[in-house]
Amino acid sequence: MARQDKHLIQSLCDLEIPKTIRLSPDRQSVLYSTELTWGHRKGTQAVSTLWLASTGRTDSSRQLTPGLYRDHSPTWSPDGKAVAFVSDRAGAGAKWAVYLLPLNQGGDVYPITPAQNTSLITAFAFSPDGTRVAFLSADEEDGDVAHDVRAWGEIWRYARLRVVDLRTKQIRSLELDRHVTALSWSPDGTCIGFASCLTPDIEESHLSGTTLSTIDADLGAVEDLCHFPKMIVDLTWAADGYLYFCGGVPADKMFAGYGVYRTSSSSAFHHYDWVGFGVENDSLGLIKDEKGNVFVKVQCRLESHVCLPDGKVVYRRKEELEAFDAAIGPGNELVLAVATSDINHPTEVFTTVSLDGEMTRMSNHGRDFADRQFGTCSFLTCLSTDGEVELDALYLTPSSFASTGGPRRPLPTAVLIHGGPNTRLTNAFNTYYYMLSPYLLSLGYGILLPNYRGSSGRGKRFASYSIGGLGVYDYADVIALTQCAIDMGYADKGRLLVGGWSQGGFLTNLCSVRNGSHGGGWRFQAAVPGASICDIDTMALTCDLGCAFEPELSRDGVIWNMDHDDIRNRAASALWAFKGTARRADAEGASIVPPMLILHGEADARCPVTQAWGLRRALQRYELPFELVIYPNQGHFFEEQKYWVDMALRIGRWCDKYIGNELQ
Repeated sequence: MARQDKHLIQSLCDLEIPKTIRLSPDRQSVLYSTELTWGHRKGTQAVSTLWLASTGRTDSSRQLTPGLYRDHSPTWSPDGKAVAFVSDRAGAGAKWAVYLLPLNQGGDVYPITPAQNTSLITAFAFSPDGTRVAFLSADEEDGDVAHDVRAWGEIWRYARLRVVDLRTKQIRSLELDRHVTALSWSPDGTCIGFASCLTPDIEESHLSGTTLSTIDADLGAVEDLCHFPKMIVDLTWAADGYLYFCGGVPADKMFAGYGVYRTSSSSAFHHYDWVGFGVENDSLGLIKDEKGNVFVKVQCRLESHVCLPDGKVVYRRKEELEAFDAAIGPGNELVLAVATSDINHPTEVFTTVSLDGEMTRMSNHGRDFADRQFGTCSFLTCLSTDGEVELDALYLTPSSFASTGGPRRPLPTAVLIHGGPNTRLTNAFNTYYYMLSPYLLSLGYGILLPNYRGSSGRGKRFASYSIGGLGVYDYADVIALTQCAIDMGYADKGRLLVGGWSQGGFLTNLCSVRNGSHGGGWRFQAAVPGASICDIDTMALTCDLGCAFEPELSRDGVIWNMDHDDIRNRAASALWAFKGTARRADAEGASIVPPMLILHGEADARCPVTQAWGLRRALQRYELPFELVIYPNQGHFFEEQKYWVDMALRIGRWCDKYIGNELQ
């Protein structure tokens, strides 16, 4: 069985996941890129591949680039005769340029920005007439700077707005002492809209906000339009003259809703206006077609929508939407290209022309799984224990035990908690984090995927429960949804495992130290915290976003803002519960904390490895069973495939050891 397990995991890791999708100007072709899950790598460097398909033609996708380089972020030239993309062809993982690939017979790829530059190109776009390309990159490093000395703030490597003239090859750069994060051409090509923050520090846009500005195409005079209090994404200059973007709802929050805003140079007050979304749903991205029509990617509970800014829905599926593009033709006909998946079908690229119409599958990246059924997906709802909201979850039943409406009998179940906190899980071929759902289903385990308060898809009220509510509402919701799966006869209450990554790992730790305290008559038999958090106070000191995330989530409860006797963060920190849990275990004469498989990347900047060390020391002190696995040189999401395989095998063995399965 071990060899078969490893072969399946390897196949899952090798899946090409469609990412950026672009319809051609005439809407007859679809250009897209693929990469491995979370952009991880099999060899020494990560690669990304470009593909071309014919709109509405089944299995028409063909490989456009060889898959030897990191060819990504593709886009069409305005005349549709060439495609441009960012690549490291001149030096794998080290040298970056925008390349142009003519699509005529025998056309060769060539760089249109300096191929030897080592600075990342973070965004680029053609001018509407196709004669220029605007792009963002930092200045090249000064060879005289001592790289072993890090003086914070002494030398900022700002990403600068640059424009290359494709006829003369001349490059102009905007020498602005701000860090440019996004760009978009005006519809007439005379100006460029851009977003910037004060420094390149990862926390800067969260702390001091984002300025939206315009500049003429020759990079002359800058006009600042407005200042947004937090980070923004997907700046888009539409045909109506407005600059649209996505940001928090309300605007001064990161962990509430996410909506669409707009601003304009014609505004007398130099302000931004909320357009829509983010109250009962969340907007996750913007695109525009060649006419300047704007489309919005929206999460609406467990559905994925594509909408117009006025809220009109043009696409709706109860599946995860990985990527999309849309265009309105001369006769107002709509064409949509989407990358989507479900529990049994890996992500593929489809086209459709109507809201709920027939989907034409153009790619076949999941061909190795074409004849395989992993399971069925059931959507569960229940009321939160405080009666305030209705909660959503998915229960995945292995195909061996599936019947109409769920499993034939209660199954050993892995409760897998997503990170974020403001993300969500819906029907998908889920290979993200370590949640290799197809693998665990193949072993005979049921899987519960709870969407607790703080998750996206429900707008600002639902998501904002995470602000000041860590370890309260989210934990209670995981327990309530687990109880729901038990009450419905899906999950075997005597064989439950809890696991999660990042915020999911944080909740896994809480479920472990509070195990059985909910009064439901069941306990988790095992736990798998990955990239987890066990002490909130130290996160403010060590996390790369500790100055931004922790103050908001803890209502300004970070060490330098708190009184000496303020212990508000202890309640949600698993480390502070161990002594009390030990007392409860002695009183009950039974073990409380389940065996814990702790997985962590040694180079994790988001949830530092010291969190795993602290958890291990507590478990060791109380002689509780655990395994600690530290993966060298890996960050918050692992880059090397061999570690993905190792994690999956360890999780499978942990499930087999502690909750068993029906196939053994």
